[in-house]
Amino acid sequence: MKAKLSRLIKTNEPKQATVTPDDAEQAKWIARGGEILTFESEWCVRLKEIYPLEATYHDFTFDAAKRALGTADHPFFTVDVPYDQVLFMDTETTGLRGAGTSIFLIGFARFKPDHLEMIQYVLPHPAFETAFYYHFLNDIGDEVRFVTYNGKSFDWPQIKTRHTFVRTKVKALPAVGHVDLLHASRRLLKPTLESVSLKAVEAHFGHARTDDLPGFLAPMHYFQYVKERDPDILQPVIEHHHADCLSLVSLYKRLCHLVEADEPTFGEERAHWLNDLGSTDEALKQYERIEQPTKRAKMRQALLLKRTGRIVEALPLFKEVGTTEALVELAKYAEHQQKDVVSAIRYTEQAIAIVEQQKTVLKQTVQKQQHALNHRLARLERKRL
Repeated sequence: MKAKLSRLIKTNEPKQATVTPDDAEQAKWIARGGEILTFESEWCVRLKEIYPLEATYHDFTFDAAKRALGTADHPFFTVDVPYDQVLFMDTETTGLRGAGTSIFLIGFARFKPDHLEMIQYVLPHPAFETAFYYHFLNDIGDEVRFVTYNGKSFDWPQIKTRHTFVRTKVKALPAVGHVDLLHASRRLLKPTLESVSLKAVEAHFGHARTDDLPGFLAPMHYFQYVKERDPDILQPVIEHHHADCLSLVSLYKRLCHLVEADEPTFGEERAHWLNDLGSTDEALKQYERIEQPTKRAKMRQALLLKRTGRIVEALPLFKEVGTTEALVELAKYAEHQQKDVVSAIRYTEQAIAIVEQQKTVLKQTVQKQQHALNHRLARLERKRL
């Protein structure tokens, strides 16, 4: 009877509230300044940091980058939406490719009237993607322009893929435009750098990272975090990702400056870029500024001069280049403009001699060139007769 009474007494005692793993984990995120965002039974974390516009990051103030958004006079850097719809965005994923790859960290830097805000969304568990994308998509709006580093090929396709799994419960994807700084970096820096990774480009401009987590370790940290539920494990990844997003802001400003300013170091690549974009007058001006142009620069300048009706100015450049293509251009001019068949034959024979000496070109390519040149030579010989 006494034992039974004791059990009854214990049963009637008020129970102490138990702390679930989610409660403990959320408390740790809140202690770090995180905001817990919920959707039905799921949740995610939003981290936010504010930077004054006068703050400097990698040589440029955020205000300078903000002003560049509205003034960049170059097709590659043009944004056609208000500055607060431009997101300097990056992601961290559990892998590089495949439908099983999940994004566990999405972040972006975004300008506001008097500051830059840096926002990161953390996926605390792979099963909580609905909450993760629900709040991310609600925050970014219906039309955005992403400034990324390979984001057009990687980050955004990954977001679209994961969105398909939760699309019945979250907003539709926004209308999106891209400014991918990887392409600009390749254009301007590839001749100089072995790698144009964001880390390598930062180091090239004097901002090598120290004590930074290598990107390939991010998935390992995430899986360990999911297992142990300790935000401290994910902190190095969050810091690495945070730095990536801020780097996009400063790199946007830097590349705008390199393209628009008269920078001799990047003059030739800038000229080629303007040429490819069809900015003929600007490209010609840039070619003329190059102090020590390569054969490629001379050839492209000559072809551009020819295309704009300035063939006489192009002739000295074709002669300096002296390649098969340049000699064919000289032969064409001699035959059709000067009516000088003898000179046209001489240029063609010189081109044939160059082709016959080529050792590193595919045999099929050589044969094709030889056939075209021999056909030209035979026609000119008949014309001379």
